[in-house]
Amino acid sequence: MNNPLPTLEIGRRADRQQPDAEAEVVQMLRSVQPLEDVKNKKSRFRRLCRKLEPLINFVMMYSPAVDMMVQFDAHPSALIWGSLKAILNIIQNSIRSCQLIAPTIVRLADIFSVSSHYEKMFYQKPRVKLAVTRVYEGVSLLLQQIEKILRTSSIKIVVKSFLYSIDAKFESNIQCMNRTYLIFQEEATLAHRQHVEKYIMDQKIINMEIHQKLHNGTKPVQSILAWLGPSDYEEPLRHMKLKRASNTGKWLVESPEFCHWLADDKQDHLSRVLWIHGAPGVGKSVLCGTVIEYLRKRQAKNEAKVRPLAYFYYDSTFATRRTPFDICKALILQLQSQCPEPLPALQAAHRSAALHGRSHISDADDVFSLFGRVAAELESLHIVVDGLDECTNIPTVIKWLLGAISSMISLRLIIFSRDTLKIRQGFAGFPSLDLTVDLMKPDIEIYLSECVLSLPCDTWQMKDRVLSILSRKADGMFLFAVLGLQTLQQASTIDDTLEMVESTPKGVYNMYGMILERLSTESDRRRSLAYKALRLISTSTRPLTWPELRAALSWDTNQQDFRPTNAPFKDAILAVLCPLVDYRIETDTFRLVHLSLYEYLIDETKQLQADQDVPHFLLGLKDAQGELADMTLTHIANDFISRSTFVDSDQYPFATYATKNWCHHLSLSPNDPKRFRKYSDFVADADRRSTWILRWLLSEDTSFPLQQIVRLQGLVQDWLKKGNTSTNSVDSLCDIQRALFRLDELPRPMPELRKISNFERLVCVRDLAREFTSACKLDEGVRMFEDALCRAVAEDGRLETASCWLLNSLGILYDQQGNITLAKETQNRALVCQRQRLTPGHLDIVLTLNELGRLARHLGQYGEAESLHRQALAILENQFEETDLHITWTKSALGRSLLKQGRPSEALQLHQKVLSVEAERLGKDHPHTLWTMSDIVRCLRDLSRLDCATTMQEEIVNRSSSVLGPKNPDTLWALNSLGLLFEMAGNRTMAMNFQETAYKGQIEILGENHPHCVWTRDVLQKLHDGQICA
Repeated sequence: MNNPLPTLEIGRRADRQQPDAEAEVVQMLRSVQPLEDVKNKKSRFRRLCRKLEPLINFVMMYSPAVDMMVQFDAHPSALIWGSLKAILNIIQNSIRSCQLIAPTIVRLADIFSVSSHYEKMFYQKPRVKLAVTRVYEGVSLLLQQIEKILRTSSIKIVVKSFLYSIDAKFESNIQCMNRTYLIFQEEATLAHRQHVEKYIMDQKIINMEIHQKLHNGTKPVQSILAWLGPSDYEEPLRHMKLKRASNTGKWLVESPEFCHWLADDKQDHLSRVLWIHGAPGVGKSVLCGTVIEYLRKRQAKNEAKVRPLAYFYYDSTFATRRTPFDICKALILQLQSQCPEPLPALQAAHRSAALHGRSHISDADDVFSLFGRVAAELESLHIVVDGLDECTNIPTVIKWLLGAISSMISLRLIIFSRDTLKIRQGFAGFPSLDLTVDLMKPDIEIYLSECVLSLPCDTWQMKDRVLSILSRKADGMFLFAVLGLQTLQQASTIDDTLEMVESTPKGVYNMYGMILERLSTESDRRRSLAYKALRLISTSTRPLTWPELRAALSWDTNQQDFRPTNAPFKDAILAVLCPLVDYRIETDTFRLVHLSLYEYLIDETKQLQADQDVPHFLLGLKDAQGELADMTLTHIANDFISRSTFVDSDQYPFATYATKNWCHHLSLSPNDPKRFRKYSDFVADADRRSTWILRWLLSEDTSFPLQQIVRLQGLVQDWLKKGNTSTNSVDSLCDIQRALFRLDELPRPMPELRKISNFERLVCVRDLAREFTSACKLDEGVRMFEDALCRAVAEDGRLETASCWLLNSLGILYDQQGNITLAKETQNRALVCQRQRLTPGHLDIVLTLNELGRLARHLGQYGEAESLHRQALAILENQFEETDLHITWTKSALGRSLLKQGRPSEALQLHQKVLSVEAERLGKDHPHTLWTMSDIVRCLRDLSRLDCATTMQEEIVNRSSSVLGPKNPDTLWALNSLGLLFEMAGNRTMAMNFQETAYKGQIEILGENHPHCVWTRDVLQKLHDGQICA
């Protein structure tokens, strides 16, 4: 018989001292099992007992009847029968003692296996440790008794059976052992329950870690961390710690590559980066967790020079863990949370954002530059990033990280990712480490040796065999080992286990195929449930909670409605999708076990690479998105939900997800007639539309939410165009305004839940004014805002500061109507109210001053316009840095006023400063950057530098065409300007060509009565007539 104990020893190291009781049990199991095997095969007495046992059982079965017969007559045969029965009882007693030994050894081995496993889990729990010690003692006593029996000759056993019942004494000891083991199980269950409860609270505790620090910290730190926003960056690390087996990953932190990266004595920026790459499922994320824990322990022990640590796990299935902005924000938050005092750079950025009315960090805060300033304030820093290949913009992140490395000698960066072309090109020349099979195999064996103990096998030989086969087939792939073990947990018999482990294929994709192939043999109901759940989990924008998933699974495709009685049980989902789905108890969410499963399900070529044929599990993304679009649309169109600002998540668990994501799923779904009718029914009611927007604003805690709403509406517009249908964009923007009106009308302090800055509101109003003009509905827009202003004044009894944005909005609309004088009067009315009730440097005052300056310029009052813009600029420069976008916009307005006064040189200097800031912060192709370039062109034109002006205007046309589209109104207007420059240069042919191109596009997009079309038509007529237009 092979020794069954190597399984246990693989996972142990010399540095881990085992308890004496456990070591004694291990030694006795090693001695008793082979002894029993030899005794069972070679003992003549046992062979004779096995042959006689049927006869003895037959005789003893009818012995009561014979006993009754012989009791009636005292005959010599009665004496013979009594003697024979006594002999039979002695033999039967001996046989039972032998029969009890083998199953008892198996039972004791199982008890030891489970006990040692729980001991490793709860070795710090004194009650569990005491209970497991008593179990070891009980097992040891029984093994001693068994060993004593096995070493006793058969004759002595028969003699002892004559004197007393061996099996009765044996069973008494077993019962005592079972009682001890039951107590241990209860202690382990209690400890496990405490562990689970503690783990469930971990996320809440860690997510509130910032707030806990704040109670002991300063108020500025509290405000800064609240501004940075809540983050769940710790959750992936906690999950990886659960997956990692003890004593694994040590080879990495002891490797020469890692030690060289960690060394403090190097100046070269190349040596301060380490790229660790490997195949999908090799265990990169688990190793990343090992590195983070190692660096944290160094911090705790104050080894060498302590460096702050920041890390990030990319996750393509999570909307807040896949963009460059997400990693930058998370790293900044971690750095501030490790400092008891506010970091000066963050303090300045937070103050600037607060003055702008932004309650959360956003792209407007220039997070990449902000990170550089924050990191520069620290003496040293470690950054660990996992899953870079799942980022939405890999080149941007690599450029930013390597730029930080080259500029900060104290920064060290370690990256875990797949080996993709973009990442390899980005880190070319930097040190790297390939996670090969040879490197990962020892860790895989340790992991398997620990986990194989929990398999439902009865024998050590079986567990050794499973360990050997899985270790060989895993081929250094951690994900394969996880999938293999979880699959074997479903085995019902030893034969089933053998068949499953022998048939396990090599390769992760083949493993997926095997699991799905077995799933395809299930009943139609279970197979359908599995497929539906996989579709939902794969295509949702974030991991779904169980209440959300349960509600979604109650969807009836045929009836196009939710049927709560059709919702499955959680256990059914866990059973049917094991091991393809990872259920995280701490967040109560479901997600795919690995990104590679998603790639397998959506990519038919990967299924073809596998040996199995599972075409019915191939996910059609468009159909899956269509199903989610139907679900979310139906949910938000529910009579109660569609009319309610606040919805009970317990009663309607899918409402929040549907509110935030229906536009996304609709935009990716096929545009079929039924879905279009469903959409049309929902948007037919303006009250429903504005209620949805209001509910979205109250639930979405991000900066610039109005821009996000406009983006979502744009996605829907694109989807409608695919079906050759569209809705009026005026209605979409009006819906936003109605939602804002209702937001302001909510009882105080309810609006504090979602603060929308006046700047953001006015950006939306300007877009609305342009759309109103294009649709010839300006009068309707003016009435809408005048009615809202009347309601606000009637409710408060006077014009409150919070309602001044309505005056600003009306001023913008009056200006768009051409009623500039009324517009200026309205803006002055707003300014008076603001100056009475706001601090002198309030940003709302600046916005109104700039609006008044613009109106003064339109009225030809250029000196007044310059004065107003300079007042606004003085306020801004006293509060913000030169790179603040409000300063650049004010300088642009001031430059236009100077140009109108015939001072192109002064205007050119301002616009060039603005251009350098906008190109850096917004990008060269941003619309605002292009507008500033147009301002520079006008200055160059007035300075008679036509060649430079024409060259820059051509660049504007090319960039605008590339970014906005060749038929965008701004692109067409840029063509008009280019035509005027060629006309000024005397090239009427080129001027005519550009004006005609612009006119054709404007007629198609805007209509022939639009002011742009009228202007271009007039210019073309003058060119034909030989008149000068410029």
